[in-house]
Amino acid sequence: MNLEMAAFDVAGTTVKDDGIVIEAFKVAFENTQPDLWPTKGNEWTQYAINTMGQSKIEVFTALLGDAEKANQANVAFEEAYVNEVAEQGVEPIPGTLELFAAIRERGIPVVLTTGFSRSTLNVLLTELGWFDLVDLTVTPEEAGRGRPHPDMLKYAAQKLDAPSPEFSLVVGDTESDMKAGVAFGSKNIFGVLSGAHDRDQLIASGATSVVNSVADISSLF
Repeated sequence: MNLEMAAFDVAGTTVKDDGIVIEAFKVAFENTQPDLWPTKGNEWTQYAINTMGQSKIEVFTALLGDAEKANQANVAFEEAYVNEVAEQGVEPIPGTLELFAAIRERGIPVVLTTGFSRSTLNVLLTELGWFDLVDLTVTPEEAGRGRPHPDMLKYAAQKLDAPSPEFSLVVGDTESDMKAGVAFGSKNIFGVLSGAHDRDQLIASGATSVVNSVADISSLF
């Protein structure tokens, strides 16, 4: 595979999630919208599942329709997520580190893109010890917009001098990941079944291949 860049999502793709993201969403809503949560909880939770991979602040803004309320909910989400990580720990999905190493050995830079804020992502990177294992990490606020927009991929390509989108690998577990890869122009968009969305959802959103996990991509390198 002739590549200029390999971009991976984080939670559900390269990092085990085990429901932590959705649990943090629930905690955020319960704490910041206690009056509406009993009647809106199921609807909001389903929306969070459907939009997994997108910028968390954008998800809260879409649901609450108010920037201040969305910011409060996002802060509560980040606190809940970080607390869960601190209590439960966090682990890479098997095969992730080997794949990163194989890609970088071929001189291809590895990028992490995420819907998390920089502060939350840095907590994860610290817990995992990944700062030296990837070449670049990008968050929505740094690139301009989160998924399904291609901004994070465009930002990474510019930073890494990877001018040809078709020669990129984009890997994720959500519809938003796939749509971002399509909008970016990648010809190698891999959906993994280790996270939020199923095979049909990933293919319908633009995946060129669907595999069980990142471990199944190693054979390409």
